[in-house]
Amino acid sequence: VGGPNYDFCETYILVQDNMGSCEGDECGGVGSRIAGVIMTEESETVQDVEVGLSGGSISNMTTEADGAYEFNNLENGYDYTVTPQLDNNYLNGVSTFDLVLISKHILGVTPLNSPYKMIAADVNNSHSISTVDIIKIRKLILNVDTEFEDNTSWRFVDAAYVFPDPSNPWAEAFPEVYNVNNLDANIDDADFVAVKIGDVNGSVTANNFADVDNRNMEGVFAFNVADAALKADRRAHV
Repeated sequence: VGGPNYDFCETYILVQDNMGSCEGDECGGVGSRIAGVIMTEESETVQDVEVGLSGGSISNMTTEADGAYEFNNLENGYDYTVTPQLDNNYLNGVSTFDLVLISKHILGVTPLNSPYKMIAADVNNSHSISTVDIIKIRKLILNVDTEFEDNTSWRFVDAAYVFPDPSNPWAEAFPEVYNVNNLDANIDDADFVAVKIGDVNGSVTANNFADVDNRNMEGVFAFNVADAALKADRRAHV
């Protein structure tokens, strides 16, 4: 009988952090994280926002119903820019009630009470609110137009930005991106305030969570009762 049969082979294992759960020194790296939440002025999180990252790394992702985004394992020491975009469903949240509110603002009867509402009312992106904006919203409602020619469906403002003059949001250019210079630590508050153009009363449906609370008091109730003989001005006799 011959000697024992044997053989061997060599292989290797490549471990990758595909889910972005490994961070910094605990993984033997020097990367950091940029993360935030995108929500409206009424604190409604915004779904389907395309969030792009550029600079030291290029990446992109789309927000879920919770409005959150996150970019992991970014190399420290570089500059980064986060840019959110969402440009569809122009009619979402836009109604004739918005026309009434914008008209009252123009006439000085009831001015819009926040810079975000004013940005929403400026549908032609002229850095002012005028009857031209009302005309363009009316055309959208009547399906004469399907979008705003000079604006996108949504605008996004860095949530940390403080308007120098809240009554005039165009006093200076407000930041619509989040910039990081020389990244050296995790950033978890790179948030944005989302503005639905044309919607000044905050009626937009911003995420799928809204479907859960779509309830009202309307309904049909059925009662099962015994037959009764009824007489005028008399109580029923069973």
